[in-house]
Amino acid sequence: MEGKKKLSKIKRLIFCFLINFILVFLYFFIGLIFFYKILLNRFKNETIALLGVILLFITPRIFGDSFQNTKDIIFLTFIIISTYFFFEAIEKENYKNLILFSLFSAISTSVRMFGVFLPFSFLLMQFILIRKKNYKKIIFNSSLFIITFFLFLILIWPLLWENTFENFKSYFELLSSYGSGKVFFLGKYYNSDLVPYTYLPIWIVISTPVLHLILFSYGFFILSKRLYGRLINLKINSSVNDFWRGKNESKDFSMLTSFILTLCGLIFFNLKFYNSWRIGYFLYFFIIYFAVFALYITLAKKRFNLRIKILFKIFLIIFFLLTIYRIFIYHPYQSYYFNILVPNSIKNNVEVDYTGLSAIHFLNKMIEENQSKKLIKIGVASWYPIWRMLELVNKKGDLKIEIVENRQISNADFIYTNKISDVDKRFNKKYDIPSNFKKIKEFKIDGAIIYEAYQRN
Repeated sequence: MEGKKKLSKIKRLIFCFLINFILVFLYFFIGLIFFYKILLNRFKNETIALLGVILLFITPRIFGDSFQNTKDIIFLTFIIISTYFFFEAIEKENYKNLILFSLFSAISTSVRMFGVFLPFSFLLMQFILIRKKNYKKIIFNSSLFIITFFLFLILIWPLLWENTFENFKSYFELLSSYGSGKVFFLGKYYNSDLVPYTYLPIWIVISTPVLHLILFSYGFFILSKRLYGRLINLKINSSVNDFWRGKNESKDFSMLTSFILTLCGLIFFNLKFYNSWRIGYFLYFFIIYFAVFALYITLAKKRFNLRIKILFKIFLIIFFLLTIYRIFIYHPYQSYYFNILVPNSIKNNVEVDYTGLSAIHFLNKMIEENQSKKLIKIGVASWYPIWRMLELVNKKGDLKIEIVENRQISNADFIYTNKISDVDKRFNKKYDIPSNFKKIKEFKIDGAIIYEAYQRN
């Protein structure tokens, strides 16, 4: 009877996980639809818009997280939806789109505070326009946006329903307590709010496919060059806007300034980074946008001749297939993806298995290889709480698994470590492997060590 209840509990748990996966992916799928609409709104080309959606979908880390990351993927989705209504507000300039933009911006901000960059970008554009258009209308629209944004933010965010200002302040105090462990980066351990300024740029480069990086670099360069040209030719008394020409360029301007300001804010404001750089995954939205701009310039414009366009299409097909192939290589660990140019020396000197997903693989292997035993004791020489995965393993027969406390780890039969730590392992011996253990397993993907297993002699 007890066995049946336990089996029923496991089934319910697995069902909850499956529902969670489906719902997160559904959010992501909706985001892809709105991303297509954004690209179609800007580039007026269905093929270019579809290529952009494919680029985002086959971004390995986003693809992997789209089935289980209940925070960052949902935030990315609402950033995309907010941007769609931002573009619609630029295109049609009506109150409906302005209010919808303020609504989804408020939702984005309630998920992660970084969502405030879109309202800031909108207000920046209104400030630039104030000397070119009817300033009374611009002031009214800006005031309406600010008021509705804060009203929606309070309405959506239960924390702000009472003692709004005090609770908002306490929220930032709560954020400062997160990520208090150590961050392993390029062979060293850092406090999460004291990582090097190079942390985010390096993570973007090593965990983004080469195709995306090339297209992003080209698109970002062209847009930056255009903005620079506008700035050096700025005319105070000009009758036309000096920063952009037409609505499409204004959309590019909003994306460029939003990306630059947000990236600088993430790098220089001592924000806490942990678990790789997943809190910054929403930046992939901008990366893909600039990559699509590069596709548009190369394929849809008359800047290049037919031969170059054919060669470029061949290049795209090759790298599309290569990226998809590497998604299969990493399955089901696409969230740990590194691009093909990253050497193993870097892969094994940064955080990889920060979600502890490999614990399921390890536990299943231990069960499979120790079926003749009644009990196996497992110690964990890393921060990850492996007990959370026990309900998801394929238990067989009467074999039981006991998780041993760290202070009694020398009495374990096996030790699991995925190198995630809350202390600096160079000086703190908390997670040292006892001398009476030898390594029996090293699970690697594409040269990156996901976890190591040790057995007592």
